[in-house]
Amino acid sequence: MNVNAFFTSLITWYLIFPSAMLCFAAMKNQLRYDVKRTRILVISTLLAASLVVAVLKSLFMIPRNALIPIIIIPSYIVYYKSVKAPVYKSLSVAVLVFAFMSFFVNIANGFDAAIHPHGVLNDFSLDAAIFQAVIATIFTALVYRPFSRSAPRIIDGLDVPRVYIASVPVWGIFLVFNLLISPRKYETLHVNLMQIAYWGTLILFLTLLCLLCVLFYYIVSDMMEKAAMEEKNRMLEIQESFYQAQMRYIDENASVRHDFKHTIATLDDMSVKGDLQAIRDYINQYKSLQPERETMSFCKNVPVNAILNHYVHLAENTKIAIDLEIDIPKEPCIPDVELCSLLGNILENAILACDDVPEPDRFIDLAVRIKGGSNLIIVCTNSFDGSPRMKDGQYLSTRSCGSGLGLKSIASTAAKYGGIARFYHEGKEFCSDVMIPIGVKYISENS
Repeated sequence: MNVNAFFTSLITWYLIFPSAMLCFAAMKNQLRYDVKRTRILVISTLLAASLVVAVLKSLFMIPRNALIPIIIIPSYIVYYKSVKAPVYKSLSVAVLVFAFMSFFVNIANGFDAAIHPHGVLNDFSLDAAIFQAVIATIFTALVYRPFSRSAPRIIDGLDVPRVYIASVPVWGIFLVFNLLISPRKYETLHVNLMQIAYWGTLILFLTLLCLLCVLFYYIVSDMMEKAAMEEKNRMLEIQESFYQAQMRYIDENASVRHDFKHTIATLDDMSVKGDLQAIRDYINQYKSLQPERETMSFCKNVPVNAILNHYVHLAENTKIAIDLEIDIPKEPCIPDVELCSLLGNILENAILACDDVPEPDRFIDLAVRIKGGSNLIIVCTNSFDGSPRMKDGQYLSTRSCGSGLGLKSIASTAAKYGGIARFYHEGKEFCSDVMIPIGVKYISENS
């Protein structure tokens, strides 16, 4: 075994460790296991893979690029299995990080060519390997904090597969570029202006990749803000429509109450005359003038009450048996818009699911209450056809073109306030459970 080649190769593949740090920084809210277990799993895998390629290099002098799949493939598999994010998200992050790190490989190649003009790529020097490790570490230290803040925001907030899928070949172009530009013989960089062209191209493409990342972040952020605004506007429109409906109902009832004394006088006069048929006709006519649809009061929170009325009437119009148990304060633990969005998404998904169920079997049971004075609990159970649509372990919408964004929005809102959302099905019943901790103790208004 060539000991020098072994240690050089081992230091060369140190690059995989800062790469892993950045990959997991983007997924810090998506870890499948606890941090300690994840760290042990990843470090042991990377060490084992690094040792294997170092041994292969020292024994058989295999070209460095030929060893890439041996270390990258198992590393990515462990990465993918360690996070809850779907493959298109983890792959996009991994290819982006590898693309950046490939630039430092070629920077180190240029450094090696400068100190060993007659060397070849397959004889990568120990000095160059150390230089590569240092610049990769410095880069990781510089970008780790901003990357760990911005990347999770996109990963957690945006679930549009086509965006991530489209980004993979874009990042991949830079990765392939660096694989192709690597000088096989260093002396070629010392011919004419090749060295200037080499460094100029590296700097140009690295700058372009940075600009694309910034552009991607702002475009995606704009998409997320637009989606959030549309969701808020939808909730506000529903609240406004039901506020107007409530006002109409109040006006109608006020008019009826105003005329009620005249009604009593008329009935009294008819009763004195003993005209029972006239009394019956008058009562029937009076009943027909009452408001056709009653606005129910589920709680003292007006926006929430409006949302619940809206979906109750939708359920009744589609022959769905709906039962609500609502016990929340006038001022809940989260903003009205957020709570209305939660309830609206849950009930809308439930109503859509019931559309595929025979009318006699349609039902929705929703309970919203404060449990133990410290947690807001939302539990919804609804009927569905028993055939859930799923992808990468996530539920999709029952609509053929739906992507399950309503459930994503529910989970995102719950997480925003330190809570959790859980979705599961049992037979032909679909369940949505949400728990959000509150800071102020609450005593039930019914107690």
